[in-house]
Amino acid sequence: MAKFVVLSTQRSGSTWVVDMLNSHPKVLTYSELFMHGGEGKPKWGAEKDIPYWQTFARNEGGGRLARIFKLWRYLGRVYEERPGIEAIGFKLMYSQLTRVARPLMPALWLRRARIIHLLRRNALDVVLSKEAGGARRGRLHARSGDEIETVRIRLSTDDLLDRMTAHDRQIEGARVRFKHVGVPYTEVFYEDLVANEKQGFDSLFRFLGVEPAPVSSSLQKVNPTEHEELIENYAEVRDALEGTKFAELLR
Repeated sequence: MAKFVVLSTQRSGSTWVVDMLNSHPKVLTYSELFMHGGEGKPKWGAEKDIPYWQTFARNEGGGRLARIFKLWRYLGRVYEERPGIEAIGFKLMYSQLTRVARPLMPALWLRRARIIHLLRRNALDVVLSKEAGGARRGRLHARSGDEIETVRIRLSTDDLLDRMTAHDRQIEGARVRFKHVGVPYTEVFYEDLVANEKQGFDSLFRFLGVEPAPVSSSLQKVNPTEHEELIENYAEVRDALEGTKFAELLR
């Protein structure tokens, strides 16, 4: 059975990717088990039989040294074989490796967990997704049939370039760090998966050693495709990006 993680950063389409992977009958993918402040059990993802790491660690008790052994037992529960399941994984954000579970990467290496590194090219879309989520009072996702609040975002152009540059540097740093850790590794761009779902997910399933199958998700897009519909000060943003490498990202 293949063990894996979907490694990414916030607002990169990871919830949708996990949803799609979960629709395969032989793949089980948990949500952010190592989420900051995670309490109880995740509401998103596949089965709800595994609590958040922090809940598990607190309930187990023990000191710092015991925490390493608890982490090993925890991963044992996550990756425990299930009838009919050929690949098990969970979503993991970059920051969770340092702030929530520092020994996690060595433990994943020992478990020979495969890394699906999900990247998002359009740094402007990442910024907009975060801002739109804030405008919707933290609501980031919607299922088919859910009502979606229409919002328009006024972006600050003072730090926009810095925020977009920081996103690009973060993912480039992660590529350097994780590509050569000694476990099976593949990377995929969110935009490519959206453009060609079948080809993209078939490739991911082959990476996991699972026979490809049709996949689907009930998640619906919450923000408009055209930036002008979402950005209130579109002209200001266009002028701020003009002449930079980010100008072509504006739709």
